[in-house]
Amino acid sequence: MPLKITAANMYNINILITTYNRPGMLGDLLKQIADQEPVNTVIHIHNDGSTSNYFPVISKYKALLKLRYFVHDHYGKKKYWALVNKCFRARAKARYYIMIPDDDIICDNFFNKLINKWNAIINFKKITLMPSVNNERKWRECWTFVKPKKEGEVYNTGYVDMRFICESKFFVELGELKPVDQARWNTDPLLGSGVGSQISNTLHDKGWYMYISEENLTHQTEHKSKMNPDRPPIY
Repeated sequence: MPLKITAANMYNINILITTYNRPGMLGDLLKQIADQEPVNTVIHIHNDGSTSNYFPVISKYKALLKLRYFVHDHYGKKKYWALVNKCFRARAKARYYIMIPDDDIICDNFFNKLINKWNAIINFKKITLMPSVNNERKWRECWTFVKPKKEGEVYNTGYVDMRFICESKFFVELGELKPVDQARWNTDPLLGSGVGSQISNTLHDKGWYMYISEENLTHQTEHKSKMNPDRPPIY
């Protein structure tokens, strides 16, 4: 059951994490979060029907962090949109929302740095800020074909991938994600889930602005993708 939204459980930060068969990496991420001890934070972890044993990791960090753990059927890449809908629906009421993959490594003072960069963007039409982006998309046009433009310590990118900070208006403006056309993978089975593209185009079409930090606040270690295992390793 999702948290009941009342003034009494208004959090400063709600961290949203989806995970699949990476309990070790999730544990590493949760340790980094626990070490930084962000104030008044709740973490929601959504397990995409993993076959790996998450019990030791979840048990350990439930004792250290305000954490809620959801286990779903396995949606995989082609139905990732459905898992993300469940993740967004179950959110707590919070000032800031941070979505982060289970395989990310966060920098020192991550939460203060990211929130400060977000608050420094003077644009009432801002909707998301990515703390970093994978190398294959760095600083180039993507999905909405907006040419990235530097604005202070951030770039106006015109798109967002699945790591970002936002506020509650993001969920209102996005609405429910729609099923992704399965024909998407007919010509290229290695294409991603299509969720980032759908989010980006929906928000861009409504006139919202999406940003990325010039300074990388997260990075990934080299490993095989769970969503696209036949792709070269992520680094």
